[in-house]
Amino acid sequence: MLRRSHTEGLVVRLLQDVEHRTLEDIVALLPELTWNEIFHAVDTLSRRGGIVLRRRGFSYDLCLPAVTRKTA
Repeated sequence: MLRRSHTEGLVVRLLQDVEHRTLEDIVALLPELTWNEIFHAVDTLSRRGGIVLRRRGFSYDLCLPAVTRKTA
């Protein structure tokens, strides 16, 4: 299993029950963290394959890889 920081764990938890969220959604849902902390966690998770990051126009969508997403 990948070693995750506390911030990475928070980002992953926000993605577990939804198809995707924007980076702006994540920032708004974690007001106790700075944008830089969230960006670093998203960058690390993306590089490790823990999340999928897609550019959509002027924003970014984040989702979990299909194999780690919770099933209903």
